[in-house]
Amino acid sequence: MGKKSAHTGLSATDKSINLMDKFIKRNENKNQNAKPLPARRKDPNVPINLWPLQDQLDYYANRTAADHFDDEYSSYSTWYSTVKKMSGVYPRTFDEFTHRLKDYLHELWENKTAPKTAVYELRNKGVY
Repeated sequence: MGKKSAHTGLSATDKSINLMDKFIKRNENKNQNAKPLPARRKDPNVPINLWPLQDQLDYYANRTAADHFDDEYSSYSTWYSTVKKMSGVYPRTFDEFTHRLKDYLHELWENKTAPKTAVYELRNKGVY
């Protein structure tokens, strides 16, 4: 008669794979059977226009000028092109005049200066 092997059942790898499959299946079932969230709810992942009305009103009432600036001028280039258009100076000439003021322009943008105010500041610096 042959010797009986002491090894019976699954290997450690197979056990861990089976446990992980069981965990994944349980979570999928939990997510499928979960109550659906209401469409209108206050959540950072939901667009603001889908929040309840009172939360929308509170959000817009508490916005600062810096928030409005960030919405309108999300990057330096959009702000710079707006300043260039508002200045009334020919675009090539504007670029030549402001080349030496590049650091100053970046400082104005970081301070969230409105384009109209930036144009007045640039006129004081000699950009006509």
